[in-house]
Amino acid sequence: MQPECNEKLFAAASCTYETYRNTSFFSSLDGLRCLSILAVIWHHTGMHIEGLSFTQRGFLGVDLFFAISGFLITTLLLREKDKWGKISLGSFYIRRTLRIFPVYYTVIILYIIIVWSLERTSFLGQQFFSNLPYFLTYTSNWFVKPDNRVIFYFAWSLATEEQFYLIWPTVEKVLNGWRPVGLIIAILIVRELVEISVASGQLRGDNLSVVILLSIHPAILGGVVMAHVLHDRRIFAMVSPLLGGRWSAAIIFIGLIVAVELNLPQGGIWMLMVLLVGSVVIFESNSLRPLLTWKPIVHIGMVSYGIYLMHMISYNAVKEMLPVIGLDYSWLWFPTTVLVSTFAATISYRYYESWFLRMKSQFARVQTRHPIPAKHS
Repeated sequence: MQPECNEKLFAAASCTYETYRNTSFFSSLDGLRCLSILAVIWHHTGMHIEGLSFTQRGFLGVDLFFAISGFLITTLLLREKDKWGKISLGSFYIRRTLRIFPVYYTVIILYIIIVWSLERTSFLGQQFFSNLPYFLTYTSNWFVKPDNRVIFYFAWSLATEEQFYLIWPTVEKVLNGWRPVGLIIAILIVRELVEISVASGQLRGDNLSVVILLSIHPAILGGVVMAHVLHDRRIFAMVSPLLGGRWSAAIIFIGLIVAVELNLPQGGIWMLMVLLVGSVVIFESNSLRPLLTWKPIVHIGMVSYGIYLMHMISYNAVKEMLPVIGLDYSWLWFPTTVLVSTFAATISYRYYESWFLRMKSQFARVQTRHPIPAKHS
């Protein structure tokens, strides 16, 4: 539970540092996850609204997932380091394994069965089995290219996050203070220079070292920086009036939509996503709270990892079944896919994943109800 905010210490609608540090449940983050997964499904089902460019860029929902993940993972690590004087990598990896692996590999088995049954002799089916080692090892973002339709291609984002989970806790364990942020700045500078060199033809974009470097997503790193900003008492006091104002979250959210609509540079869009995450965690009674804490929204966000894993199976099933029942309308693809994938993810979460989640709590060193549902989670 979050203690009452002492508004006398900051602007009338700002939250104190102590309140933030004692908050073990960021109530608006499941809502942001819901918006993220709905955007992804909207994109994958081919939906758009004529004249509104932002409705054609639902793929950016993945980037918002990244920003949330970077923030939450780093916040947990920083709080654990403060409380215990160190970070237990063993406990961290056990918790991540119990949260991520069971349903991920179960869905892969499901894909193997479906593809073997329906498409094993087709080019797409053979391609899937060729790519399978990369899906199994979370390296598809390095080795699987989006040549038209690729079965299970969306796993690239899960690979990106898993690589972050593998490496970043060690960085936070070894480096103190603001050194991790300094490292991030260096990485972003090098990444930008490499990206420019690839665009100009000075570097080959298919070089493995280049692919690996460019697979480091700036939105995740931005989430890490936000975690450090809010963890530092002095910097918290400086940004609190900006992020903690009662209307800050709504203003940033609208700014994000406008930026996407105007197709502004990706760096600005990622920055707004990171600021949005900061604005809904720094002040629980933020202006988006009524939307983000609405029960249906929260539920979809809570099971969003499972939805992400199962939404393409659901989408393909929906496209096959709707004509059978006389409802062959493309506008039904999105809402029906949301319903089917949410139902499947809910069953998985309650009767399968929850068993592993109960085991995970035994390895918790910092109590929180938000240890990131992995991706898409």
